[in-house]
Order: sequence, then structure tokens, then C-alpha cells
Amino acid sequence: MDIRLLRREEIDKTKWNSCIHYAFNGNIFGYMWYLDAMARDWDALVMDDYAAVLPLPRVAGRWGRTRIQQPPLTRELAIYAIDPPSDKRINSFWEALATHYPEVELTVDSFGQVRKAGWHNTTATNYFLPLADRYENLRERYSPTLLEQLSAAATQSWMSVSNLKPEVVAEKYRQAHPHISEAVFHGLQRIMYNVLHRGWGFVSGITDGQSEILAADFFIFSHGRMMSLAPFASERGKEIHAQAFLYDLIIRQQAGKPQSLDFNAHEDFAAFAEQFGAIDYPYYHVASPKRVGLAKFF
Repeated sequence: MDIRLLRREEIDKTKWNSCIHYAFNGNIFGYMWYLDAMARDWDALVMDDYAAVLPLPRVAGRWGRTRIQQPPLTRELAIYAIDPPSDKRINSFWEALATHYPEVELTVDSFGQVRKAGWHNTTATNYFLPLADRYENLRERYSPTLLEQLSAAATQSWMSVSNLKPEVVAEKYRQAHPHISEAVFHGLQRIMYNVLHRGWGFVSGITDGQSEILAADFFIFSHGRMMSLAPFASERGKEIHAQAFLYDLIIRQQAGKPQSLDFNAHEDFAAFAEQFGAIDYPYYHVASPKRVGLAKFF
């Protein structure tokens, strides 16, 4: 088992993306174009001939040191591999990482959780909703509160729109999260355009009779999931439950297909996901002893 450190420019693009695409634990965050959009600089640990890989987004730290840090809008990375990794392989990756970078703060899936002494694991939670069932059966799992909200929303004269440009979605997302940087704002647009170019996703929104956007989101299809990327609801939209109406519409449209709705739930979206009967699962913030803390979603 040979694990080597490669700079971004040394990586074989075809082999890398193939590893991510066919990995048992693949996700949208591992593709090179996604990392390029969200991470200013990144390296990677590569095992053998791309049998397993781990992206290493890096930033300049104090006193000229380089540290590994989770990029914005990147919920979880992974030790991506075609086959489920053994504990030996996982430990080998973390040992190799510590050799090159003493300051590390990464968020990884449950398969990549480090179990070596000296590292710190903090559990985070995401939510997904399997959509293979009929819509009527999925709706039976909605909370009573959500059903009341949808009943009230059904009386509104709203329209569903799918022609919003990425620039509009990004601007609405920034309105909801004004603390995001210019780099994140433009990176979000690059991600959406990359997804649309590949035919891997779509925009969906809700407008009122005056064409005001009440709620919107961008969804990405990847690895059996349809993931929320940029949820937005205006203040008025929140009051009249437009976002709940939008997600119910998406579930109605996508029900019966062999996929899941990935809520990509950060802290203020978890309760929303639970109302739809979504299932929770853990992933992990991993920090070296010098970098104890939580990676931020934004």
C-alpha cells in the first residue's frame, strides 16, 4: 500500500474523477471541479494507482504554516475508495496526513473517521429522505405541523419556476447568509454552472403573483442522491411556508425513483428536514491536537 502526497497540478484528472465517481462512498464534494470552486488551494493523498484518495484543502496558517481546513459549502469529504476501507487503510491515510501537515481540521464521512489516539472526533448530523416509495406514502410520514403548513400554502396563488439563473440563486442565497465571502459567492455560481453543463441538477423556485421569489433552491444529482445546495426563503416566504411548499413539490415530482433527497442539513435546516420524516446519519469533524474545533458549513 503506497500512499503519496500530490499537489493539485500533479493529479491525473481522469483517474481522480473516476475514483470519486465509482467510489462506494462517492459524493459530489470530491470531484475536482467542485474542489477547485470551493478550495483556493488543495493537495491530495493518493493510494497506489488512485485506488483511494483523500483531498486536502489547505490554507495559510499562522507563522507561515500551512494547515488543512474544510472548504465552505463542502459538507463532508472522504477517503474515497472503490471498496470499503479497512481500519489499517484509514489509519495509514491519517498517519500520512499527520506527517505532512501537523494542523488539520477536516470533515469526513463515517467511513473515514480517525480512531487513532491524539485526534479529536466531533459528530455532526445530516438528513436524507428515501424517495423510492409512492408520494402518498411519503406524505404520511410528514409531521402534523408540516401538513398544516402545506394545507395553508395550498390556498395561495403561487407558481413554480425552473428558469432562475445561477446568479439569481446565488444572490438570494447570499441574502439569506450575508456573512459568506465574495469567493464563496462566486464559487457557488461556478458549481451551479458546472452542474448544469453536466446535466446533473436543476433550479426550482416558488414565486407569487407579482413574480417575487418566495423560496428557491438548487438541487444536484450525484451518487443516488438529489442534494440541496443553496436553499433560500424570503422573510415573507418563511411566514407563509413557501419553502415547505417547494420541498413538498420536489418530493411529489421525484417520488418513486431510486434515489434520496439529501437535505445537506446545516444547523438551521435540521428541524426542517425532520418534519418531512428524513433519516439522520452521522459524519465527523476531525481535528489534530493543534486544531480542536468545528469546521464551518459556510
